[in-house]
Amino acid sequence: MSDYTADKSAADQPINGFKPLSNADGYSLPTTGDDLSRLSARGDFSMANGIPMEEVDDDDEEEEVDEDYVAVDHDDINEFPYWFRRPPVHQRTKLDELHPFVQVLTVSNVDDCVNVESAFPEQERCSRDKFVYRLNRCPELCLGLFTLPILGEDQPKPRPTLVGHIVATRISTQFVTDKAMELPENWQTERMTVENGETVGHDEYGGTIAIHSLAVLPEHQGKQVASTLLKSYIHRIREAQIAERISIIAHDHLVPFYESFGFDNRGPSKCQFGGGGWTNLVLDFIGE
Repeated sequence: MSDYTADKSAADQPINGFKPLSNADGYSLPTTGDDLSRLSARGDFSMANGIPMEEVDDDDEEEEVDEDYVAVDHDDINEFPYWFRRPPVHQRTKLDELHPFVQVLTVSNVDDCVNVESAFPEQERCSRDKFVYRLNRCPELCLGLFTLPILGEDQPKPRPTLVGHIVATRISTQFVTDKAMELPENWQTERMTVENGETVGHDEYGGTIAIHSLAVLPEHQGKQVASTLLKSYIHRIREAQIAERISIIAHDHLVPFYESFGFDNRGPSKCQFGGGGWTNLVLDFIGE
């Protein structure tokens, strides 16, 4: 019998109950797991996934441990002093003591606004009639910072106290003008009043928001009330995208305060309200 015949006869023998295909000449089955086990036992090597690997020397030294390392038993953490593991404590400010919150003003806040406006010299104050007009026509542009003391469960909830306010209207010009600050005579019957081509008071089509009053009660000045209120106001207007800019007039000593919030000094104002001497300040949203 030739070698080919012998090989063919061996190939025709069933393997594990299966007979090889007739066209599988020269095909050899892979080594089984039992074969690998016998080979590894016979030889001086170990197998992992059919691949020989070097034996691990059990006599190798253990990994060195840093002598400065100290194991901590977390069950004993409660024995540490409280001050050593407590989180940083927020330093309470004078503003925190007011428990402040901001909300849009309404006509119900007219008397509150008159009270806050007393912070200004008399000739520069907004009149009660102007507050009634502005809080009727555009309350969404007016914001107040209130304080509400924390009381016991049995005590009745008091009415919030207005600490500071921002009262504004819309105007069609870039800067605040005397006409924009006036009170239209027939505002209760006429939607808008125009004199010499300029709108008197609130112009609902104007792209500029004119702040007529940013005031804080004298006893609460120096507590960052004005800063908190103005920051909140700017954020609301910017996020709502309802105006091209915010404009205000202020005296020279307050110019740095408004500049710190992004207002640009545009020079002396033509307004003669309250005796004049104002500076134009504009916070432009165009291009943001």
